[in-house]
Amino acid sequence: MPFSESMDTAKASGWWSVIQRSRMSWLGVVLLWALAPAPVRADFIVRQVNLTYLTQRADVIVQGRVVEARYEGMPNYPHIPTVLVTLQVERMLRGPETARYTFRQFLLSSRRRGGKDAYRVGQRLLLFLPSPSRVGLSSPIGQEQGRFHILQDARGREVAQNDLGNRGLFRNVATDAEMSGVGLSQEEAQVAATSRGPIALQELVSLVEHLRLLPRIP
Repeated sequence: MPFSESMDTAKASGWWSVIQRSRMSWLGVVLLWALAPAPVRADFIVRQVNLTYLTQRADVIVQGRVVEARYEGMPNYPHIPTVLVTLQVERMLRGPETARYTFRQFLLSSRRRGGKDAYRVGQRLLLFLPSPSRVGLSSPIGQEQGRFHILQDARGREVAQNDLGNRGLFRNVATDAEMSGVGLSQEEAQVAATSRGPIALQELVSLVEHLRLLPRIP
């Protein structure tokens, strides 16, 4: 075979390999979408949700420190990017009583590994998660809205803020609670009046504990 034809064949083979990998990845995504429960599929189409919804929808509400974050292909579907996260549990507001909690999250793009929404060892987080799907995946409710970073502010207070800067987090929360017959204390009502920005962790947790009394959303 002439050298030029050999090179063309190699190039074609390389491109075909890329196409095949891409096809396998998208087929896997479609499969995951089909197997996921309807509420989980709805959460992939990100819409703004408030703290009431996060609390009512979450099957697991956990505060903890990331002790392992392993970026890898999904078992049996290596072209589908996932991250396997293990937390050292500091507080379990809803979910199994355990010292460590592990979940696997599907990544829409492998580039998220290095983005602002990446998981890193040492991070302290408050997460609102659904139960794992039939294929073992679980992503924060409302995507970035259900993942809160726990930091210290300039005064040394522990504060929490989700990846949207808490924008819209408390919208209609007081009304939701009142309509369901759950009254908020004066302090909780003040927290619920916050429009955006970091909120004291303990105040946020206190409000979540109160909102847990509301009926669950399946």
